[in-house]
Parts: sequence; structure tokens; C-alpha cells
Amino acid sequence: MSPRRLLLAGALVSALGIAIAATAPVLGTPGSDRTRTQEALGGLVVLLGWAALAWAIHRYGRAED
Repeated sequence: MSPRRLLLAGALVSALGIAIAATAPVLGTPGSDRTRTQEALGGLVVLLGWAALAWAIHRYGRAED
């Protein structure tokens, strides 16, 4: 995968993680039994996106094209 595509993928995965965490139910409302799990999952997805972005930035700086 090219560094540019990896940058795009990292940005999309990060945005997906933010969306997952942002749509978690508010504590104390119906469905709030899954709030902590959904926020943790969203945070993990964001971290995976950041890792992809970091790797892409590293590779982009070393690309010979």
C-alpha cells in the first residue's frame, strides 16, 4: 500500500473511531449499559487509525517518488 493510501486509510479509521465513541449512549439513559464498551471500542479504533497515520507519515517521508 502506498503511503498516500495509508494516510487516507488512517484518517478514515480515525474518523470511524470517533464516530463510534461519539454515538455511545449517555450514562443513565436507556441503553447506557453498553456506553463504556462502545467508548472503549471507539478509542481502540482511533488508536489504530493513529498508528496507521504515524506509519504512513514515516513511509511518506522516505518515499522515493
